[in-house]
Amino acid sequence: MNMYPGIAQLYHNRLLRTELECEAFDLALEGLAGDTEDAVIQQIFRVFDDDTEQEEIMFGLVHFVESYQMEMYLTQLLESLPDMLENARNWAIVLNQRILDDDISRREYADIAAGMSPRIKKSLAFLLEEIKEDNPRPYERKVNAILGQLQ
Repeated sequence: MNMYPGIAQLYHNRLLRTELECEAFDLALEGLAGDTEDAVIQQIFRVFDDDTEQEEIMFGLVHFVESYQMEMYLTQLLESLPDMLENARNWAIVLNQRILDDDISRREYADIAAGMSPRIKKSLAFLLEEIKEDNPRPYERKVNAILGQLQ
């Protein structure tokens, strides 16, 4: 699948190993601001990588995806989860924790997830169980509520 040009630039520089990669990443992200092409949100989650060296710069991407219309963002995140678990598990955890921490997002996420394919539901359940196991106090009740809707 061909990548949207701005996404390809982000993907190429996603490890953020050098100052040049960091600058190119920031410029590409800036260039995508306000871009409403479906391809952007459909492909952006491929950019997350746990091997990135500059997490604070990658957090710009977190804020970028969260700025999308909620239903579109949550749907595309769910559809991207199975692939994210391979190279971007930690970023998938970060994104899901942020959703769990917001009541409105969490309810919408659960509603959208309930209509997803078994493969996506399985990936989400696996990730949510990991979040709950690592941080039971803040997340157990929230995770269980979503898991209850997946069945």
